[in-house]
Amino acid sequence: MTSVARAAGASRVLERRRAVALAQHYREFEGLSIGEIAQRLGRSPSTVKAYFYDPTGAKARAVKARYQGVCRGCGAYTQPRNGKGDAYAYCKACHPGAIERRWTRERVLDAMRSWRELYGRLPSSYDWSRTHARRRGDAALDRLAKGDWPPSSVITVLFGSWSAARAALGCEGSACSGSDGVESVHQLASDQLGMDIEGGIPANP
Repeated sequence: MTSVARAAGASRVLERRRAVALAQHYREFEGLSIGEIAQRLGRSPSTVKAYFYDPTGAKARAVKARYQGVCRGCGAYTQPRNGKGDAYAYCKACHPGAIERRWTRERVLDAMRSWRELYGRLPSSYDWSRTHARRRGDAALDRLAKGDWPPSSVITVLFGSWSAARAALGCEGSACSGSDGVESVHQLASDQLGMDIEGGIPANP
C-alpha cells in the first residue's frame, strides 16, 4: 500500500470516529432521532444506524473480508464477484493484460501496413468495426478474421482520429487510400452486391 493510500485510509478512519462521536452525542444528550441526526451530519439514516450498530466499522470489515480474495500477483485484496468465496484472482493492477498495453501506436501502424499489403489500401474505420462488418456481409467479416486487427475505437483513442493515424504513416489527403469517405461507400456496396463498382462486373461470376 502506498503512503497516499495509507493517508487516505487514516483520514477515513478519523472522519468515521468523529461522526460516530457526534451521533452518540446527539442521541444521548439532545435526544434526536435517527433522521434528525442524519440531517445534522449530512449522512443517510442507514449510515447513522450503522454508526450505532458498528461504531468502529469492524463488523463491516469482517463481512467484506469474507467476500474478498487475495491477488495472485501482489497479494492485495481483490474485489468480490458473485458471493462469498468467489473473488477475482487478480487486482486491477495485476490482471492479465493490465501491465502491458495490448495495442500501442506502433502496433496499430504495423497492422495498418499489413492491411495495405493484403488489400492494396489502408483500412478505414468501417473495415475494423465488427458492427459494420456484420452489416457488410461475409467478405468484410472474412477480412477481419484473417488477421489480428485492433478495434476501430482504438485508433481514435491512440491517435485522436483516423486521419492522424494515416498521417503518422506519411499518408495525407487524396493520396491516402482507405479514407472513410467515398471509398468506404464503394467497398460497402461491393461487399453487399459482390460487384466490381468501377467496372460493373460481378466479382465472382
